[in-house]
Amino acid sequence: MTETLKQINELPEKVRIALSEMFDSVDKLYAVVYLITKNEHLTDLEKPERYEERLNTIRHIKQNIENFVDTTGANGADLVADISSDYFEDYVNYREQTFDLTNDEFLMMIRKMSI
Repeated sequence: MTETLKQINELPEKVRIALSEMFDSVDKLYAVVYLITKNEHLTDLEKPERYEERLNTIRHIKQNIENFVDTTGANGADLVADISSDYFEDYVNYREQTFDLTNDEFLMMIRKMSI
């Protein structure tokens, strides 16, 4: 478990419950933000067709997650930045995390945050 995930698990119970209601668990929130950050980074590196549009969409979703986390009483920008930092630390150290999150769950949560 990363330091960031430990910090998330130490948030007040009211905050963890609100996050879990939206993301099914705080672990899945962590996974979603981590994977979104990974997707944003790889899109920026590889620059596929229409990558600017994709980056804008990804950044919009990240902003929506930050805003939602803010509504729970936690600091959304800090939380997303900390999880993103974990991704980049893994990236530069050639580590790959795996998550207990299906593609369907990931896409469902992305859709929730796209509104």
